[in-house]
Amino acid sequence: MSRVWLVLVVLLALTGCRDEPRRVENENLGFAATFPGPPKLYRHTDPGPYGDVEWFDMAMSPSGRLDETFCVSVGNLPPGDKGGTTPSQVLTTFQNFLGYRFGPIRRTELPPGKGPGFRYKVKSPNGGMVEGIVVVRRGRLHHAQAIVRKDGDPRTAAFLDDFEVRTR
Repeated sequence: MSRVWLVLVVLLALTGCRDEPRRVENENLGFAATFPGPPKLYRHTDPGPYGDVEWFDMAMSPSGRLDETFCVSVGNLPPGDKGGTTPSQVLTTFQNFLGYRFGPIRRTELPPGKGPGFRYKVKSPNGGMVEGIVVVRRGRLHHAQAIVRKDGDPRTAAFLDDFEVRTR
């Protein structure tokens, strides 16, 4: 019997546990995206350049990988003018925050129908790639981000190309 278990463990190790893509449409958070596997919902409050923001994250890490993450974070911007009052100012503040975390980012503006927002790409301090999209709508900051080991990972393109912020 122990040989059967050993064979099963070896087969699982060789074939890997494959995650199946999962489309998520969350009306409350106002986004839709296709994750490379099943995401989990997290809620937390973090201090940041806008003050304390309550974040709702849908995140997943591929099976067996702790160094890769696909995440959509949605936060309601607190009242006041900390971090900016216009979408452009809020986005510049977030870009500066990303630059503080990762170093200079490559920023590309989103088309008018998908923004206001931008897409970015940067090499992470551990050598992986970080790519994301940031959108400001109706007092909310929507941030989709993929952290992967190599540039050009097709899961990143599929995740970010499919990401959309919806209005009610």
